[in-house]
Amino acid sequence: MKEYAILLDNTFCTGCNTCGYRCVQEFRYHNQAAKGLFRTFVTVNDEGLYQKRCMHCLDPQCVKNCPVKALTKSEYGPVLYNAEICIGCQMCTKVCPFHVPQFDEAARKIVKCSMCAHRLGEGKQPACVEVCPTGALQFGDFQTMKSRAVKMAKERNLILYGYEENGGTHLFVLDKKSPVTAGYPKVAKMPLKVSSLSTGDTMTVPTVAAAFAVAGFKKFSDRRTRIEEEQKEKSK
Repeated sequence: MKEYAILLDNTFCTGCNTCGYRCVQEFRYHNQAAKGLFRTFVTVNDEGLYQKRCMHCLDPQCVKNCPVKALTKSEYGPVLYNAEICIGCQMCTKVCPFHVPQFDEAARKIVKCSMCAHRLGEGKQPACVEVCPTGALQFGDFQTMKSRAVKMAKERNLILYGYEENGGTHLFVLDKKSPVTAGYPKVAKMPLKVSSLSTGDTMTVPTVAAAFAVAGFKKFSDRRTRIEEEQKEKSK
């Protein structure tokens, strides 16, 4: 199996959250989503967009610190979680530099993205990538996505996040200004780790929806309009 990565071009993301809602459908975690626990969700704020999802680090701290090995790093990229053996100690939520794992108090389990590992085995893309209406999410071979991210950052004068943070990840984020200003955690940059294959108070859904409608809908609408106008100009 290949090694995979996701490329997120925030300049094309409208904050529609189609990815987040499709993810809930794919994994049937409606009860957790009702408590504000999502595997991926886009927050729209004054400084831009923050799409919270697992970065799938090359050298994940959650895997290294899980006392029962409920978290493992796959050879093909995703950091996988086994709820069957998880003891709910929350160590992963404490050591993750990206603050990704969310803890479900009722279930005593965590919630995090798996990069749709079950779909990869079937030759499919992650569900979020498949339904993204603007092409902001791209998926493919790790080295290809990595090279593409570096090239796009250079050619379009964009900031690249996830390339060196915590020694490298399997999620590359591109934006016009530092993604940190939009909400992504400020994580120390480290020498790139060698990938495995290259070497052999939570809110309920109504509350979230209300907050999004009041604080984010106008930003979403304005952003969508701007992107559509830019795309029309390019097509002339």
